[in-house]
Amino acid sequence: MSNRSQFFLLPLSETRPPSGASVLIALLVSLYSPFAWIFIEAGPWDQKRWSLLKSLPALPGLFVRSIGILSESPAPVSYVAMGTATLALLLLFFRLGRQSRTALVLAFLGLIATSGWNSWLAFQSFHGT
Repeated sequence: MSNRSQFFLLPLSETRPPSGASVLIALLVSLYSPFAWIFIEAGPWDQKRWSLLKSLPALPGLFVRSIGILSESPAPVSYVAMGTATLALLLLFFRLGRQSRTALVLAFLGLIATSGWNSWLAFQSFHGT
C-alpha cells in the first residue's frame, strides 16, 4: 500500500480509545444512578419498594412498558422485555463509548438522559400518580 492509501485508514484522532472496563463502569453509573431515589426516599420499606429493588436490573428498560404494547402482558413477559431493552441500551451505548473519549461523553450523557426518564417513570409509578 502506498502512504497515501494508509492515510485514509487512520482514525481522525491519534489517541487511544477508552478501555472497555472504564467505558462499562461509566455507563453502569449513568444507567443506574438515576434510580438512587429508591434507596434514599423517605418512607417505609414496604412491598412497593421491595418490588422496585427486585426489578432494579431491568428498570432502565421501563420505557418498554410505557409504549403500551406490553400493558396487558403478564409480569414475567414485561420483565424480560424490560431486561432486553436495558441490555440493548447498554450494548448500543457501549459500542458508541468505545469509539473515542468524546463519544464516551456523548454515550454517558445519552444514557443518563434515557435512564433519568425511566427513573422518572418509575418514580411516578411508585407514588401512584
